Amino acid sequence: MKNVVAISLPESLLKKLSREAKTERTTRSEIVRKALQDHFFVHDFTKLRRQASQELTRKGLKLTEEQIFREVS
Repeated sequence: MKNVVAISLPESLLKKLSREAKTERTTRSEIVRKALQDHFFVHDFTKLRRQASQELTRKGLKLTEEQIFREVS
């Protein structure tokens, strides 16, 4: 089921969104959906990485950000 969400955008951002949709031959909605999916992926990943780092610290283990990234990915 699709739901409709109304958002307010400054004119400059709306124009940029419209140009991008035309260039990519897609809809503005699809670009906004993808942007939200990307946002939440990064948010969830960052939260998981932080939790893993805290847990490792509690256990007295020290890993680099790169090592944690490889484990979480």
